[in-house]
Amino acid sequence: MAGDNPFEFIVQPPQNSPYSRFGLGDQVIQEHSFLYHMGGLSAAFHDKFNTNVVNPASLPYLKATSFETGLNARNSTLSEGDDSFTSWSGALSYFSLAFPLSNPINDLLDRVERKYELGMAFTVQPFSTVAYDIFTIEDTNGVEGVQRNYIGTGGTYSAQWGTGIKVKDFSAGINVGFLFGKTSTIRTVTFTELDNAYANFERLNSNLTGFIWNLGVQYDIDLNKAARVEDDTKPTKILTIGAYGNPGTNFSTTTDEEFLLVRSGQDIQAEVDTIFIESGVEGKGRLPAKFGIGFMLNNKLLTGEDKWGFGVNYETQLWSQYENDAAPTDVTLINSSRVSMGGFFRPDPKSLTNYLKRIYYQAGVFYATDPAQVQNQTIAQYGATFGIGMPYITARKVSNANIGATVGTRGLNTAIEERYIQLNFGFTFNSNEWFIKRKYN
Repeated sequence: MAGDNPFEFIVQPPQNSPYSRFGLGDQVIQEHSFLYHMGGLSAAFHDKFNTNVVNPASLPYLKATSFETGLNARNSTLSEGDDSFTSWSGALSYFSLAFPLSNPINDLLDRVERKYELGMAFTVQPFSTVAYDIFTIEDTNGVEGVQRNYIGTGGTYSAQWGTGIKVKDFSAGINVGFLFGKTSTIRTVTFTELDNAYANFERLNSNLTGFIWNLGVQYDIDLNKAARVEDDTKPTKILTIGAYGNPGTNFSTTTDEEFLLVRSGQDIQAEVDTIFIESGVEGKGRLPAKFGIGFMLNNKLLTGEDKWGFGVNYETQLWSQYENDAAPTDVTLINSSRVSMGGFFRPDPKSLTNYLKRIYYQAGVFYATDPAQVQNQTIAQYGATFGIGMPYITARKVSNANIGATVGTRGLNTAIEERYIQLNFGFTFNSNEWFIKRKYN
């Protein structure tokens, strides 16, 4: 069959992350900027103004409606021996709207003491990304200049609803969401040393849909309650223990696949022979189970403001259970893990004369392993995060701007090493006027 050359329509990915070829691609960090700048403390973190959507048990602690959005810019350098490649990429990170289901101002005016508290959140954010462009040139069976090219683009997204309830010092919550997205992969084999040779062209477009969910719990322990009875000027030290996870969820895929032979040269018109084409092939898949646990220690002033906090988080996902009819992997996946720790410090949260003393100064470190192995080598990733949370007042409401950076290395001492710097920007807009009952108009 004669026709246009499909090579002319190959879309190059905006960045090159070779390890996104495996599984669903590179997993996107789900924490918002405020949490991520502390290394990623999602199990035990809760706050009255900043949202933690990873563990829905944190939602009842909110005291104001919180709209949050974020974006990032990433500079990545890939190295293979003496060769290197540098690229810039960026994207929106998340949109989130979270709020308490009762207004604390109403409770204060009505002198209501609630036995439980409720919170809710809606979030839309990327779930995974696929972006790679890999090629090799080799001699095979006496044929020189056999070039193989692997290209992948696309990703998945999640839209989630979460809610939680808090009774005394214990809270629990649930997230329920919809997972959707599209990925496109292309594999080509061309013969650079042969004139007018046919090249192999295989394209796979896959649409994915499914439901996701996870549960979370948190428990607060007052470490110095007895000491404050004797001296009520002492700050409150709260230790929070938290956990979240799910046993795995199913998804569905719809795939279009085509395999072509493409021939072009100086002396001939481009020719395309269709060997195989199939559309709308339905398949199944399964996301693996995921669990996280951690703790966080907070030092609260008498005014209720946090002066400092420190935490540790551990998360694992059982990628050895991953299944996908649309893209069966040729690499055995292993269970991934991530360990992080970090915290924040505020010199004087109530300072009226020095703005720098009211800022959140944040830092964290992390170590993680990928689900893929290359030549039986574990792909490890480690790095450090830094950030500042800058409170500002709009319409007499306290909000925050979060600015930070992540410096990391992935695949050190493996075939392909990646060094990156990612800039993170987040904005939190708070309001306590939702659900308020007007006494006078």
